[in-house]
Amino acid sequence: MKRINFKYQIAAGVTLLLVGTLLLFSNYIKDKRDVVFSEMNLVLSSMDIGLVDEPEEVETPSEEPVEEPVEEPKNDYTYEEYLGIVDIPKINLYKGFYSKTSTLNNVKFNLYVLPVSAYPDTDRGNLIIAGHSGNYNNSYFSNLYLLEVGDDIIIHYNNKKYIYTITKIYFEDKDGSIRIIRNNSKTTLTLITCTKDDNNHQTVYISELKGVE
Repeated sequence: MKRINFKYQIAAGVTLLLVGTLLLFSNYIKDKRDVVFSEMNLVLSSMDIGLVDEPEEVETPSEEPVEEPVEEPKNDYTYEEYLGIVDIPKINLYKGFYSKTSTLNNVKFNLYVLPVSAYPDTDRGNLIIAGHSGNYNNSYFSNLYLLEVGDDIIIHYNNKKYIYTITKIYFEDKDGSIRIIRNNSKTTLTLITCTKDDNNHQTVYISELKGVE
């Protein structure tokens, strides 16, 4: 009788182990699915950005063939530091972003710095950063809808804090282009994301630099 109970215990243990493994695997699949299928209508990596101020000419990547290296490729992972950090205390957002030329500067997985952007230390420039909203792993801008005119946004860049104040919030149709309505005489920061509970619009947050620390 004890031997039979022992066999049942082993069977139950194996069953629990299998169930736990399946649950972990399903969570892993869900996480990957969230990233892959969180493509919102804001496809900024291929979007034409209509600017009120002078737009910069953006070069397209070269399509010339690349010669394959003779040596076998290394599998070492190259760590790349953030160029800067978006810091919004009101919504507990503290998220880094990469340079415009980085392969990690991709809206699918990170915050996306648009190619026409100017970095914070450019006088009268405009740093434009886009990000996903929603309930996915890459929805870094999901709580921007809580921001109001007068709220502060901090950009940590080159060992300095650039403090901006929101001066304007407006909506744009999802039609393949976005108007950036700003004062060209000011150094500005523009954040763009999809509008909460609205599949047809994007929200644009314009902020002006008020100080550097």
